[in-house]
Amino acid sequence: MKTKCIIPLLICTAAVVSGCKSKVKPKEFTAVPLYMAGQEIPGPDQEKYLYNGSVKMYSVGRLVDPGSGTMREAGTVYRIESGPKWNLIPQYDANPESFARKKMQEQYADSVSGHISQSLSASREIRKGQLETKKEIQSLEEKCRLLQENNSELLKMIQKNREDAQLSVQNMKLMQKYIRKLESKLEDLKIQDFRGRR
Repeated sequence: MKTKCIIPLLICTAAVVSGCKSKVKPKEFTAVPLYMAGQEIPGPDQEKYLYNGSVKMYSVGRLVDPGSGTMREAGTVYRIESGPKWNLIPQYDANPESFARKKMQEQYADSVSGHISQSLSASREIRKGQLETKKEIQSLEEKCRLLQENNSELLKMIQKNREDAQLSVQNMKLMQKYIRKLESKLEDLKIQDFRGRR
């Protein structure tokens, strides 16, 4: 009897467990840290957190080590006179959040100044192109003006040549009339001379 009750219970538990498994993965939320852990403090900002200790340099001659009976050659010895101490004066930017905020502001300022410098250089290039285009337009206008002047002079010369040609045609007609008159007079003279000989 107990085995009969346990089997349906196991089947129900297996069904429930298998039904709870879902193939859809839950969304992963990643928190972006405001600052990096273990970040090294820049040199100029180190005095805000820790006063530097003083180290002095001494020149010494040969030394005999009493424990081992060995001798060391002369040289320079460095001795810490006072160790570094914590700076307990509150600093407005000593908080890591404000430190990170300052870094972000500097990066943002760098990006903004970069965009500004890019836009300024682009506007300078556009201005340079405009000036070059203006010079080219002025040179083209000068060439067009010279061409118009040459064209007007050519038109005047063509008009003068046409007038001269008309005058030449009129002179040729007058000369033809004169030649005809001379020919007719010559014919008359020939007839008279012929009659006189008879």
